[in-house]
Amino acid sequence: MAEHKRRIIWFCSTEIVANRPDALKRLRDEIGLTTIMPESPICHTSGFRASDELAARGPFEDWRKRTDTWPKAAEGIYPPVAGVVGGFDDRELLRAIDVAHEAGIEVWGHLGMWSYGGEVFPEFAMRDVDGNPLGSRWHAWGTGLCPSHPVVDTWTADGLEDITHRYAVDGYCVDHARYPQPANLHALIACACQHCCAAGEQLGFDADALVTVARQARDAVRRIDGSVVSRALDSDLRGLDLLPALGVPREFGTWLSMRAALLAGRMAAYRGRVRSIRSELPFGSDVFPPSIALAGGHDLVRWEEATDFITGGTSAGGVVGWATGATNAAAVWARALVDDAEGVGERDAVELALRLLNQDCGIELPRETEALQSGDLPIADLYAREVARLVAVTADRVPLYPPIAAGGPPEQVRQLAAAVREHKCHGSMISIDPDNDASLQALRDGFGTS
Repeated sequence: MAEHKRRIIWFCSTEIVANRPDALKRLRDEIGLTTIMPESPICHTSGFRASDELAARGPFEDWRKRTDTWPKAAEGIYPPVAGVVGGFDDRELLRAIDVAHEAGIEVWGHLGMWSYGGEVFPEFAMRDVDGNPLGSRWHAWGTGLCPSHPVVDTWTADGLEDITHRYAVDGYCVDHARYPQPANLHALIACACQHCCAAGEQLGFDADALVTVARQARDAVRRIDGSVVSRALDSDLRGLDLLPALGVPREFGTWLSMRAALLAGRMAAYRGRVRSIRSELPFGSDVFPPSIALAGGHDLVRWEEATDFITGGTSAGGVVGWATGATNAAAVWARALVDDAEGVGERDAVELALRLLNQDCGIELPRETEALQSGDLPIADLYAREVARLVAVTADRVPLYPPIAAGGPPEQVRQLAAAVREHKCHGSMISIDPDNDASLQALRDGFGTS
């Protein structure tokens, strides 16, 4: 295996770091903290302020006037959009950088990309295979900006160049570098706009043919009924191999691959822009768990070529939880089948969704949508499976830092950390309360550093 840098990265609040240098030092000494990735919940970046010159031409600068689509604007909270923002008070970020460097800890800058913001800025939003915006039914899972829109692309790249010149960060871990969570069924047939099709053609894909494939897949899903589900389940097929049994063209997998290639291409270009200024800076992002990665826009082999590390959002829960990303998607897909397809029962719908996502073997899971999404799931086992898949499908080109939310039961935290160690990953992206002694001990035990 290649020698990669070991890191323990704290996904933390910019404000906490700026005002509590003792927390950094404690985590450094207790669990070997090497790096922080601070975020402000107000601006959804580490707290960067776009230069006045750059902000003057920013495509998202009128967000304060869009309270109809972003009510939080009335509270001064920025919407999550691609790139940096103007007008933000960056003093806490500057203080956090100084505090971290005094403690010998790296600072990775954090800013968003594409998976949110489309509902606030529909002029830059993803479009489906018929040119329509994504339906409001799926907004909870993200609406998404078009990753190929030239205005969004130029703004994001220029923002990265701007802040790389002006802030003493030691790398970047960008967020939202994906399509919406695959639980958003509508997003799976987007983005199919002219910009994405042109970019796909440049990468060697027959974009027009693949848009047709995606449209055929959409139509096939609309025709699913109880007899189709029964036939598919009788086949004992799984993953993409199950698609033809549902009437979905097998080439739908190539459509997903084209979408993923578009994102990897943009990431490689942004890395190049950063490296043209400071060649030593690592550039990477969190990714969806491997079971849903391709459907969410992450071809992990391409991602290794386009970025300098791979990490994740959190170990469980939310939109990007590694243990629960696939089960969340399966529950939503199953519920949609029951609601929209004639003669499909809940247990069959869940079974089908689990098979599509390769979740039906080896770990006992409920066959009811509510329990699958909010029940008592075997989090540690699900997480360990995703870590194992991450290691299996990547080629050891870059370090792997799976995510761990260390605020759960200590034994569970210990098991999560042990999965990272046992699969020979190179560290972890953690979220943790630095004052929680039990969590710190669980991490030490799991990582084998006690």
